[in-house]
This record gives sequence, C-alpha cells and structure tokens, in this order.
Amino acid sequence: MQMKFSVILPSLLADFPGAATNRNVKLIRAIDSVREQTFGDFELIVIADGCGVTEYIVKNKFLQLDSRVNLLSVKRKGLWSNAPRNAGLEAAKGEYITYLDNDDKWGPDHLQIISSHLNGEDWVYSNDHVWNGEEWIERTTDVSQYGRCGTSNICHAAKLGLRWKEAGYGHDYLFIQQLRKFENFKQITPAQYYVCHINGGYCI
Repeated sequence: MQMKFSVILPSLLADFPGAATNRNVKLIRAIDSVREQTFGDFELIVIADGCGVTEYIVKNKFLQLDSRVNLLSVKRKGLWSNAPRNAGLEAAKGEYITYLDNDDKWGPDHLQIISSHLNGEDWVYSNDHVWNGEEWIERTTDVSQYGRCGTSNICHAAKLGLRWKEAGYGHDYLFIQQLRKFENFKQITPAQYYVCHINGGYCI
C-alpha cells in the first residue's frame, strides 16, 4: 500500500556564502522535527549532497533508530544544483511530495494539517512562520512572485512527474511556476513550517 508523504531533505553541511551556523546540529533538529510528526504515514529521504558529514550523522544516529528515515548520496555538482532533490523524487514512494531544508524545522502537526486539507488536489501551498527576534510570526506566501514562496511551502502529487531544473538560486520559483500549470490547487490553512534561517536576518 502506498504511503501518504515522501519528505525530501537535501543536505550539504560545507561552508558557503550565506550558510547558517551550526548546521550539523540543525540537520539533526530538522530530521527530528519530521520524525516527531503526529501524522506518521511518511518516509523521510535525506540526500547527502556530496557531504560526508551528512552521511555520518544519518547512518550513525537515525537509520537504525527509525525505519522511515532513508539516506541517499549524490555527487556534488554545484552550490545550487537540483540533483539532490531530483534523486529524492526518483526514490520517492509517497503519494505526495513535501520538502524541508536542513536548517529549518516543522512543528509536530505539519503533515497532519496538510493531510487534512488534501482532497485530490495536484498541489497545495501554505504560509510559513519566521522569527522576528521575539516570537514566531506568520508570513504571507505568494506563488506568483519571486522570493515570496519557497520549497517547503508546497506539497505536490508525485503523479505529476515533475523534476527540478538546474536554475541557480531561483530554483524554487521556477519549480513553482511548473506547478502553476496544474490548475487543481489551493492555498491551505498555515501549516507548521518554521523558516529558521533568512539571509541577512535571524538564524536560530
């Protein structure tokens, strides 16, 4: 029987301009935030993007602990390469695909909220939450504007057969424009996606 969600989490822990700090610790936080979901019908595919540290963490901390966690490794092809996400899509067994960056996190009801709103749509999206220095605040998502919607704001049906294009920093926007060609979509109640790292802003 097909599972409901495949969660794709690419991970490169090397230093690069704009990278978050303590990213090995944040990768563990991200993985745990998926494992702690109240909705349990999912697989988590962590893709080590030419990153031996990611491989070590996942192999030694998670693979024997939780059968829902899977590890893939791809050869590094460049900072903004989409080879990791596409490798995850090729391996995915879920009906729907969701994404999480290795320095962000989910609240425990994230997948439950998404699942409760799915009714045969090709894809859905929601607002996210950002830290303003004192508290988490909801941030509006706009799928039609560059920079106003990211990878983890969306959930799409695997049957669409989409793949990520090599597009540099704007890959999220271009992928979402592919999704917009499928008209059976909707915005849903804000799910529990917490953006923990914003270039030029807070990193928690």
